Amino acid sequence: MESFRFYNFVRTNHLCMKKILPLISFIFLLSFIQLKAEGFYFPSNFSVEQVTEQSPMSMPEVWSFKDCVDWAIANNIDIRQSMLSILQADENIGLAKDSYLPFVGFSTNQSFSNYPSPQEGQTTNSYNSSYNISANWTVWEGNARKYRVESAKLVKMQQQLYGDDVVKNLQIGILQAYLNILYSAEAVDIAQKSLEVSTAQANRTKRLMETGRTSKVDYAQIESQKAQDEYNLVQAKSSYASSKVTLKNLLNLGLDYDLNIREVNFSDSLVNNPMPTKTQVFEIAMEWLPQFRSNELNKTIYDYNIKIAKSTYYPSISLTGGLGTGYNTGSKWGWGTQMKNFFNENIGLSLSLPIYDGNATRRAINIAKLQALEYDLNKTQLRNELSQTIENLFIELDNSRAKYISGLTQLEATSLSAELVDRQFELGLVNPLELLTAHNNLLNARLELLQSKFMAILSSKTIEYYATSQVSIP
Repeated sequence: MESFRFYNFVRTNHLCMKKILPLISFIFLLSFIQLKAEGFYFPSNFSVEQVTEQSPMSMPEVWSFKDCVDWAIANNIDIRQSMLSILQADENIGLAKDSYLPFVGFSTNQSFSNYPSPQEGQTTNSYNSSYNISANWTVWEGNARKYRVESAKLVKMQQQLYGDDVVKNLQIGILQAYLNILYSAEAVDIAQKSLEVSTAQANRTKRLMETGRTSKVDYAQIESQKAQDEYNLVQAKSSYASSKVTLKNLLNLGLDYDLNIREVNFSDSLVNNPMPTKTQVFEIAMEWLPQFRSNELNKTIYDYNIKIAKSTYYPSISLTGGLGTGYNTGSKWGWGTQMKNFFNENIGLSLSLPIYDGNATRRAINIAKLQALEYDLNKTQLRNELSQTIENLFIELDNSRAKYISGLTQLEATSLSAELVDRQFELGLVNPLELLTAHNNLLNARLELLQSKFMAILSSKTIEYYATSQVSIP
């Protein structure tokens, strides 16, 4: 009942409203002026719905490398989680900026007192009520709010860089899986051709056995090679299917989805493409790799943490204002008269100066300084890891190139040897063991050449990525 009467009082008392609005408006104006002086920020250009909803991108029938990368970026769970982290960072920036705004609140107190032995002129029961509207705004607190806002902005940038790092690792993973599928597909072709040769040899040996020109033992040996080549083909197809499963997992495709990738014919010249020097790749990579850029932001964040810790050494200045009134039954005046007579307004400026806080500030500063030392340690570790990665890539590239050049010569020699042994076997000049040895040597030479070719392409493409931040397959 009293609250309802107070509502009517506020609604009808124009003097009260004329006092409330200018006071609160003045405090809000001061806070917005200070907030604007700190600058605005631009929130992320995507929403929670865009993060959680299904990607509108349609599945291609035949996947190119670019299709794989685009689909993965649009659907990868880790990337979507990084987008949520960016949205959370947006809210943290807003939370830090909201600390510039004042607090405005309404409070009321209703109390009832009973006096069993009242004094003369005092009533047995007493009812008291009070109503207050107050505003409080922190004018200055050692610039801690400013540093928190700037630190929150840098954390958002770090979350964006984390998303970039996820994309980088995803692209390298897709590159490896995509090339592995192409390698496995060619390995299947080699196994198929090897089986065709061994099948033809088995058929030819069978005819020789039937004419009495070779023994059953020789035929059994050739037939066993055919069986081995059949198993090699099954194994190659299994490896091909496994490599497709790896890529499907990176793309978050269903278990039953039949993934078909575009055939790519890599020329021999691609193996020996000129590369920048290790030093050039290292210096370029340090400029764009998200880990290095994020660590540079850490340095500034650590500086802000030190300043925030030191801000408690400075005084805090706050502006307060309020309006209040009240009523009690112990007075000779009625409710309306009391509410009008007791109406008061106040404004004040408070200064809080820290003297001793139990060493809390000093400990906070020391902790912040120790955290700042992580920047140099992280930078050294990142440089060492990048240096090792690039050096290993160049070693693998040089080794694969040398192995590929050697493999070309070896393949040519084993091909000529296999042809010669095959003809000699038809003339009965060599035994089946020599034929099988030549056959296996040719198969191994083809597989080793294929492996060294794709290893060289993978190393060169990865080096190209570190040197340009771009990776592509025709």
